[in-house]
Parts: sequence; C-alpha cells; structure tokens
Amino acid sequence: MTDEELIAYFEHAKLPETLRLDRATTQTNVQQAVKSNLDLMMADAKDHRCRHRLQRIADAMEKPYDGPEIPRF
Repeated sequence: MTDEELIAYFEHAKLPETLRLDRATTQTNVQQAVKSNLDLMMADAKDHRCRHRLQRIADAMEKPYDGPEIPRF
C-alpha cells in the first residue's frame, strides 16, 4: 500500500482496542498505535518502520490471527 492508501484505510477503519497480529504479537491500544505511526509516517518520508507496522495492523484487521498462542511454561 502507498502512504495515501494507508491513510485512507485507517481514516475509515473501525479500530479495536487490542488486535492479535501473529502468534507472538498482540497490539494493544490500536487506536493510539495507528495515530502515532501515521504521524511518524507523515513527518519522515524515509522511515519505513512505521509503514511496516501500519501494514501489519491492516493485514491483521483483514485476516485476524486465530491460531494457537505460544505455550507458557
């Protein structure tokens, strides 16, 4: 997704409080994480980390992870 597509996607998306990204990662405070990553993306065009984080959140919203968790010992 381009920057404009990410911005448009999150402008109209209904964000949950927490979101399971993968087997080991759960994003808490999704709304705050999206807002801060969008701000960082618009402030620095060379920072690709925030785009990657936003893309992971968008992918998890489209196809939520529903597999097993990492076992706790």
